[in-house]
Amino acid sequence: QRIYPGVLTMTNVLEKSINTGAVFAGRQLGGELFKKYIEKFGIFEPTGIDLEETCPENKEFKQGREINFATAFFGQGIEMTPIQLIRAYSAIANGGKLVTPYLVEQNKEPEAFESIISSKTSSQLAAMLISVVENGFAKSARIPGYYVAGKTGTAQVSYSALGINKQGYSEKTIQVFVGFAPALNPQFLILVKLNNPKTKTAEYSAVPIFHDLAEHIIHQYQIPPDYD
Repeated sequence: QRIYPGVLTMTNVLEKSINTGAVFAGRQLGGELFKKYIEKFGIFEPTGIDLEETCPENKEFKQGREINFATAFFGQGIEMTPIQLIRAYSAIANGGKLVTPYLVEQNKEPEAFESIISSKTSSQLAAMLISVVENGFAKSARIPGYYVAGKTGTAQVSYSALGINKQGYSEKTIQVFVGFAPALNPQFLILVKLNNPKTKTAEYSAVPIFHDLAEHIIHQYQIPPDYD
């Protein structure tokens, strides 16, 4: 159990993945408003990608019980597909614009998008995600000359998801890192998801994989650095 003395900012909460801080912030926001933002980021709907996709129903979360909101505030009590999460993060990278993903045939501007948060808010969120990489549990994602924005996630797998007729969560985990770079002028976004790896948290599993992929993309496409 970690102990964090003194006052913490929300950036600190993200840097150190402090679940109690996320619950505190969520309660200040309120469950219903939180649910509205989840809807705005497209978590309750298909992404529209040109592939066959499924969309989790999130029946328990939508019931609106306090315990469901509490676990959702730190990301464990809500279901989403990887492409839904990528789409949501891309809105932060795209200045608040939520776009429809598609398989790449050529580079082109999106034909349609919806502004779900202001560009100012998206910039603030991106700065917080940069701090997660610079100062938090995702330091191994750092690439010299580039700012990387991202967030780790480690969630226990519920017994019901494993087909076990039992309430609560198992010892199995899903470990994720989502990040984009260069954070000041994003050119790509990567999600790494691992099902029950041997490491305890995404800091030691998903983040190093992201780093290697991102570094390869930067070198392959000769993407200019953020700083010297």
